[in-house]
Amino acid sequence: MFSLLFQRLWLFAAGLALLSAAAVLPIYLRAVDSWAVESAGVKTVSLAEEAKNQLGLEKPGVADLLLKGAQQCTEKSSIGADGWEDALSALDEFRRFYPDLTFLGGDFPEWENVPLGKLARQEGTALSVLINKRVRAAVLQRLQNSRRPGVQDVLQNRGLTHTEVFPPVSSPGGGAFEAIIVVAALLSQGDYLNAEFRFELERLAGDANRGRSKGIESAYLDLLSFARRMNWAQFSGFMARIESRQTLGRLARAIVDKEEELPVLFAAVWMGTPAEAVGRYLQRYPESGLQDLALGLSARQGGLESILNRQERVHRPALVRQKMRDFLPPALQDFAVNMASQLPWLSLLAKYTAILLGSFCWIRLAFLLVPGKFLPPTIFRVEGIATLRQQILALLFLVLAVLLGEPFLAQDRQKEETSLRWKFPTAPAAVVEKADAMLGSKVGDAEMVALAFFLLVQAVLYGLSLAKLKEIQKQAGSSRLKLRLLDNEENMFDSGLYVGLGGTVLSLVLLTIQMVQIGLMAAYASTLFGIIFVSLLKIFHVRPYRRKLLIETEAGIL
Repeated sequence: MFSLLFQRLWLFAAGLALLSAAAVLPIYLRAVDSWAVESAGVKTVSLAEEAKNQLGLEKPGVADLLLKGAQQCTEKSSIGADGWEDALSALDEFRRFYPDLTFLGGDFPEWENVPLGKLARQEGTALSVLINKRVRAAVLQRLQNSRRPGVQDVLQNRGLTHTEVFPPVSSPGGGAFEAIIVVAALLSQGDYLNAEFRFELERLAGDANRGRSKGIESAYLDLLSFARRMNWAQFSGFMARIESRQTLGRLARAIVDKEEELPVLFAAVWMGTPAEAVGRYLQRYPESGLQDLALGLSARQGGLESILNRQERVHRPALVRQKMRDFLPPALQDFAVNMASQLPWLSLLAKYTAILLGSFCWIRLAFLLVPGKFLPPTIFRVEGIATLRQQILALLFLVLAVLLGEPFLAQDRQKEETSLRWKFPTAPAAVVEKADAMLGSKVGDAEMVALAFFLLVQAVLYGLSLAKLKEIQKQAGSSRLKLRLLDNEENMFDSGLYVGLGGTVLSLVLLTIQMVQIGLMAAYASTLFGIIFVSLLKIFHVRPYRRKLLIETEAGIL
């Protein structure tokens, strides 16, 4: 009696410890844990510290945008960017002592002797400065003396007449086009562009001068989207971190409808390395990307880089799991976080192994707690079959934990903002398009999770049926008795069909009331899987064994 009680207590304690360890381990398949993000930022540079560094380099414009980003990060995340208020006070004091650096956001030799006039007394963007004809003419005159062929190629774009987006420079509304061309030439002349991006831009400009203008206007549009929002210090510093035109395009699309979040984007590009990783992240998660990057920035540079390295969304665990982590000793907390960040795949293996073993302990405990009157007689029990069933159920629990417990696993990729395209379908085409939508021609993540779930359920029923068949085979009894036992388990062997049909009906009901977003293919797959697994069971397992028993019975073999 004491031995049985000890076994039950041990199973309960072991299962609780293993499942709790899996719950607090900050690692997921398609997400980055916010706890791991916070821990990765310890002892790295914060936005406030970087802003003070830029003040030391006489770049108040950059410091200002970084501090605005820090303020937005504080509002968007629960972590709170530290030290930004003190840095803001330092910025105000710097501007009082050096008001002449406010206009451009810093001190730049290429702007010396440029007749800014009254413009120098106010803060303006890089584009608004060069929209002024007098300023643009002075800068253009200096650039025309450049000895760099690439700069001259860019300036020659002022002569383009067959443009699709911008009105030609010679037209009444061509001032904006000439201004952004001058901006691009000024960036190239001042070495504010990454070498790869500069070569690409100059090549596109040269191709446009030779009649192949594909791509140059798109590049100028992307430049325009940032030049009209930043002063020269911010814009030139931002462009120095852009590796390619593709990255610039991704970043420009990220703020099409989110101009107010420009400080967060600027801070992410400034602190993140490389900027291409920021562009890929925002392209992959256009809806939630900036919010996740704001949380990473709140956790300093290391927190941001932990998100960009994984290229996955940030998951904020439930309050219960956060409280569970507070009970861990600091040494264990550091070990868990370091293991998750440095050895992610090993951490995932450890987490899923803990779930599998922990669920097995609790399932075994549940079998031990079943009253004896509900168990089959001892004569019909086969050694090892009960353990096999428990292992199958533990495996089921593990897969369900992955499918249902992993954040964002069943969510489709977020829709990226693209350019507007008009499409006028004919009546037959509209019918075909509607039919394709109903049938779910494009299988998304939600459909894949539903298919995996239905397949898992049928595989578990298949395994349990095989275990029952093996139990009958190993029981001591006559062939006639085993035939009757097989007949008695016929409903269990057909359970895959019932469950498959039930899954299809339930999916159609949920689809009708719009509780789930899965296609008809995933719904009908439940019945299909049931037919396949039941057919395999009966044709290749039950039928041959029943035939063997029938022969033995007719031959009089006991």
